[in-house]
Amino acid sequence: MSRSLAWMKRLAMIAIGYIAAVLTSILVPVLLIVLLAGIEDGNWSIIFTFDWLASFPLAVLTVAICALLIVGPAIVLAERLALRGWFYFAVTGAITSIAFGVFVPGSAGGFVFNPGFLGFLAAAGVAAGWVYWRLAGHKSGHPAGGGPR
Repeated sequence: MSRSLAWMKRLAMIAIGYIAAVLTSILVPVLLIVLLAGIEDGNWSIIFTFDWLASFPLAVLTVAICALLIVGPAIVLAERLALRGWFYFAVTGAITSIAFGVFVPGSAGGFVFNPGFLGFLAAAGVAAGWVYWRLAGHKSGHPAGGGPR
């Protein structure tokens, strides 16, 4: 396989991993909130909880663009230094998720400094980092996951 084709394949895997991580970072807090609300209220009807699905595509686009500004340099660093540990991506995801919630206006509403909400954000970031690591991060620094450079 030619080197340029290998790098194009690698870039495609990075993009797929990133989009999957973005979807995970949005779904994890929603599902945690639904679960906790169901436990607290005893109401397990999640039909009404998913009224946010109408705005889901806009949320994905917003998170994908804004979070890339934060996590993009970390992905480039991982590729350049061949960082492949899951812990790197989990911590990077948590930091990115918390930074997104704190710095992007309106993303966190009035919950920004609520430790419970920051915990939701951190959990979402760790899950997103793990998903990215499973899809693309464990082969960082190698074109198409091939041998050493």
